[in-house]
Amino acid sequence: MKKFLQRAIPFLLTLILVVFLLRRGIEWNQLRALLLRAHWGWLLLGLLWQACAFFSVTWLNEILLQRYGARVPFGKQYLIQLAMAFIESVIPTASISGVVLRVRYLKPYDVSTDVATATTVAEMSLVAVSVILLALPIVGIALWNGMLGTLAFNAWTIIPFSILTMITVIALQRHSPRLVQIRKKLLQAVSRYWDDRVRTRWPQVLAPWTAEYLFERARYLKTEFTSLLHDRPLAISLSLLGRSGFEALGLVMCFFALGQFIPVQTMLLIYVLTIAINLLGAIPGGIGLPEVSLTMLYAQFGISAEMSLTIALAYRLTGYWLPRVFGGIAWLWLEGNFPQGKLETIA
Repeated sequence: MKKFLQRAIPFLLTLILVVFLLRRGIEWNQLRALLLRAHWGWLLLGLLWQACAFFSVTWLNEILLQRYGARVPFGKQYLIQLAMAFIESVIPTASISGVVLRVRYLKPYDVSTDVATATTVAEMSLVAVSVILLALPIVGIALWNGMLGTLAFNAWTIIPFSILTMITVIALQRHSPRLVQIRKKLLQAVSRYWDDRVRTRWPQVLAPWTAEYLFERARYLKTEFTSLLHDRPLAISLSLLGRSGFEALGLVMCFFALGQFIPVQTMLLIYVLTIAINLLGAIPGGIGLPEVSLTMLYAQFGISAEMSLTIALAYRLTGYWLPRVFGGIAWLWLEGNFPQGKLETIA
């Protein structure tokens, strides 16, 4: 039932969005004429910018690994990043996740499981935080200027503002006796649930992973993550800025290919919203959902439905699917040149 819902819900959402899109009235003759007039050379440049975005993430990982004295060839790390993107998007499973893949490929370079896991968690966390930090001021400016509608400021900000306020209060009061006691009870409840319910369902796999061991690993990763940030904050910031900048340029190229030259402020807002929708591609069975969602998003900025659809497909091709195709090729190459033929799990 769970697998059915995972496949059915994205399909139904896609179907609903397609109906709304068709009601806007796509004229297929205009769409064909639009495709014939497009300058697709811009997409090659967009693909290059996406390659540079992966370059920035690879540089970030190199910075994180340098703290431990690890020396991994930059080209090998780049291929690993592509392979991780492919695995996490196309065939994610418990035994072959992006983290497991990276741990396995770094072992020949004397990178321990702990180091590979810590740097991977640090990379994912830093990328997520950088996207959020970039999005907050851009969306805030857009709301203030009414770019999301005249009533958008009240409608869009009341819930996130409330959540932000609650998080701030909790952060300031995190050492208060009441919150300490709440955290203690919560951790005890989680520990009991993990040991009594989760581990008993898969005893052969999860027998060593007691709740105490998991919390110990979490504390270790937290300490390592904090240390990594203090080592080279400027280089880390530049790599994250490069990643976002190259991704934004890749999106801009898709607009240029269709002759759309949008103001920078509007383009930044579109980029932030595009990244949020692009995450739908990671949902199982989510093929089609992000493409249609992006089409509807671009149509809200005064672009015709035909133009919006073409831009959305161009961006998904250059910014998502083609990099994953190259990631699949990189994965096959890495597997073919790996000394062992069996995937290892994190232990």
